[in-house]
Amino acid sequence: MSAAAEHSVPSSVKIAPPPVELERQPLVLHNRSIGWISDHIAGICEGDAPKWWLPALIFSVSLLTMMGACIAYLIVSGVGVWGLNQPVAWAWDITNFVFWIGIGHAGTLISAILFLLRQKWRTSVNRAAEAMTLFAVACAGIFPLIHVGRIWYALWWLPPIPNNYDIWPQFRSPLLWDVFAVSTYGTVSLLFWYTGLIPDLATMRDRATSKVKKFLYGFFAFGWTGS
Repeated sequence: MSAAAEHSVPSSVKIAPPPVELERQPLVLHNRSIGWISDHIAGICEGDAPKWWLPALIFSVSLLTMMGACIAYLIVSGVGVWGLNQPVAWAWDITNFVFWIGIGHAGTLISAILFLLRQKWRTSVNRAAEAMTLFAVACAGIFPLIHVGRIWYALWWLPPIPNNYDIWPQFRSPLLWDVFAVSTYGTVSLLFWYTGLIPDLATMRDRATSKVKKFLYGFFAFGWTGS
């Protein structure tokens, strides 16, 4: 007699169902269909903007303008306005640079852990975490350039000056390490975010009503059809 036959359960024995607290909860309540979910989410992009969108945009642009004014004041006055002085090495610039890099790492960590654990509900959380990473890297990428104070002295390595004067960057400089590190991290984060966005772009392509939108969504979706 085989081992499977020895351990088989007789048909007369009834197996009790698992307790309610051990049952897996559905990801979407009320038995919603895939079509309902697509209509509900795509309607955010297809419908009219809410009333609070324009005031929020104006407020955001005003903050962006304030940032530009602060950077201009920094360039004109010098990095001393950050508190950077002879005995002070870590002032406002390097502290914020490390802070935003840490925020970006947090978004990558959240997305990676949910992916490794194969959590089916991770899609929306991953998208938010990856977007947070991109914005954090963009904020961090500002500081390696403006922290030098006199930016026009830092642009000597841009072409065609190196070719004309045989001047090349100092590859042992930590400033150049920051450039390569932020560029690499930003590129990888962008690809990680964009790869998960392709199915959504294909859905918007199939729902588009105008030829321009259908072309643009199809172009960025790379012809994805679900295969």
